[in-house]
Amino acid sequence: MMVSVDASRCIGCGMCAAAVPAVFQIEGRVSVVQAQPRTAAEETGAFNAANGCPVNAIRVRKN
Repeated sequence: MMVSVDASRCIGCGMCAAAVPAVFQIEGRVSVVQAQPRTAAEETGAFNAANGCPVNAIRVRKN
């Protein structure tokens, strides 16, 4: 799984970083991927964060 954040769309609400801090963090005013998901729980969290992102800035791609 590959996770990315489109910084031009991100509003920095922090929902993703709160849900999966091992994968996302807020830097400045946007979320960034600090590490790709390594566990099944992190993958599920990243997928849920993408689905819950209010501006659809998170992309999840299965390998």
